[in-house]
Amino acid sequence: MWRRVLGELRLAALLAACLFTFVACGTGSGSSQRDFVESMSDARKQLFEGQLTYTNTEKLRLVAGEPRFFHADVTGRWHPPSSGDSSTTVRAGAQIGVRLHCSGAGLGCTPLSSERQSVLTKNDRATWRWEVTAKGTGEVALNLTVTAYYGDTDTVLAEKPITALAAAAPAPGASGPFSWLTDTLTWIKNTAVDLGAVAGALVTVWGLYIAVSSRRPRPGEEEPAAPDENRDPVE
Repeated sequence: MWRRVLGELRLAALLAACLFTFVACGTGSGSSQRDFVESMSDARKQLFEGQLTYTNTEKLRLVAGEPRFFHADVTGRWHPPSSGDSSTTVRAGAQIGVRLHCSGAGLGCTPLSSERQSVLTKNDRATWRWEVTAKGTGEVALNLTVTAYYGDTDTVLAEKPITALAAAAPAPGASGPFSWLTDTLTWIKNTAVDLGAVAGALVTVWGLYIAVSSRRPRPGEEEPAAPDENRDPVE
């Protein structure tokens, strides 16, 4: 009987310990979640209005095959943009990431700076640069995405997309009302050069054929005898 009572007491103690552990773990998890939410809320409250200045796509003057440079600056204070730039407001006061996605006309964008930089105070300034090259012609889109991150994590505090449109023009001499004439003359010139090379080769072969044929004896003729070195010369 005593053994049965002791077993029941042990089982009750084990269940109580498990229940305590479960409650403690649940309370800790909820506390961590609340702390994260509060820290995120505090980080968003610390953000302030900054300025994004970027290259005006109308002044970019894209030409097929020719590289251009596109820039974006994020500052903590508002500054009048230059004549070749556009600007808008963004959230600053954190680690800022700026990405550029290009599309249309085979447009490629090569980053020349780090994607994430810090703009923590109103006196801070960060600059991003890309090399932009269009392989073809037509309308293109340059899509900027400005993101404020929570510390060094990938958690987003605020984000703003900006889309700018532009047109890629053909390379000089590649278009125009008389471009077909230029292409035709170029083709004729290249063809003439190729035909001249072929004609020169044929003339050379024909000359070799004539030279070889002239040295062969005609039918019915004997080949000239080789000179006798022991024969006295005729006076």
